[in-house]
Amino acid sequence: MKNTIYYILFLFVMVFGYSQDKQLLKTGIIIDSVKITTAPTESYAIYLPKKYDSKTPMALVFIFDPAARGKKGIAPFILAAETYHYILVCSNTLKNGLVQNNIAIANRLFDQVLQTYAIDTSQLYISGFSGGARLASLFGISTGAFQGVIACGASFNAMDKFIPPSNKFSYVGMVGDRDMNYHEMLENKEWLDKTKIVNTLFVTHAGHSWPKQSEMLRAFGWLEIEAYKKNIRPKNDTIIKRIYEINTQIGDSLKANNELVLSVNAYEKGITFFNTNGDNALRAKIAEIKKSGAYKDEIAKMEKIKFEENKILDKLSLRFQEELKTAKSNTDLKYWKSEIEELNEMKLDNKNLLAQNMAIRVLNWFQIMVYETGQEFKRNQQNDKFLYCQELYKIITEKN
Repeated sequence: MKNTIYYILFLFVMVFGYSQDKQLLKTGIIIDSVKITTAPTESYAIYLPKKYDSKTPMALVFIFDPAARGKKGIAPFILAAETYHYILVCSNTLKNGLVQNNIAIANRLFDQVLQTYAIDTSQLYISGFSGGARLASLFGISTGAFQGVIACGASFNAMDKFIPPSNKFSYVGMVGDRDMNYHEMLENKEWLDKTKIVNTLFVTHAGHSWPKQSEMLRAFGWLEIEAYKKNIRPKNDTIIKRIYEINTQIGDSLKANNELVLSVNAYEKGITFFNTNGDNALRAKIAEIKKSGAYKDEIAKMEKIKFEENKILDKLSLRFQEELKTAKSNTDLKYWKSEIEELNEMKLDNKNLLAQNMAIRVLNWFQIMVYETGQEFKRNQQNDKFLYCQELYKIITEKN
């Protein structure tokens, strides 16, 4: 790992030139697939914004999709790329798997892209979804080469937190409140705060998926403010005003809908820290909400749901591990049918949004755990356990 990190640092320090004549690509469309010359079986998708000029170095976002879908990975970023002028690159090869293999693939991608296009190496960013977010976070914290990390639907791996952190980058977390990694992302923010890494967290009503373009635009709005504060981009008052207005409108709408925690989250994204009248107005709104009994009640309900969720997760996990010891294809699954049915009923309860979201998170988490465990047994030719997992997986997915 250490040698890999040194290589990446060397690469980013030494690569200043580029040979644009190697790739004459159109702007404003996703190009898929561009081959890696040193590894012809590997490729990437690229999006050059309409204002891209081969003579003017531009900011760049490297993107990792967990299933190596280059075009899929680039799509959520296009609006932000055109608004704030970023080149987008997403690997068609790198996917969930062995970390060392993915680091090698990423190194080849970094090498070719930085030598081929007009890149401003002082404005490098890295992003990913799910397992791709974990890998992006690893590069962000271990290399010091990136100005920002945009992690969608997953945080750092636990092992990454033992790496002495580079805290020069800005970290954007993005997660849906129906994502099984929702609480993981909340806890990750607490860790980032303690580590004094500048960070924020965007929470939306969504499951485990790439964010929408409109949400990604808000994330890059926050990064734009960070770039002004770091003096790597010239301050733009028009953009500052737009960021303030968008987040204020969203915050007002959430407040009117009695979603006070998310309302505060939105208002916080509109604060630029340039001590504008808008900043002061948003701080006043946040203070007013946090004093209210309704806000405190919502926080208490969220804590209660978190406690209940952890109890359910522990119960399901322990029962699953216990049954695996003697599991066979004909194991009685009556217990699981009852548990899954109860969660599905909770999932349909529109009168209790917090409980509904919890049920969706638990079902998705359990579905993935059972599937991945079954695949491991299949690889190890433990057929009885594999067939048991298959039958349990069918029960979970029947209505989920």
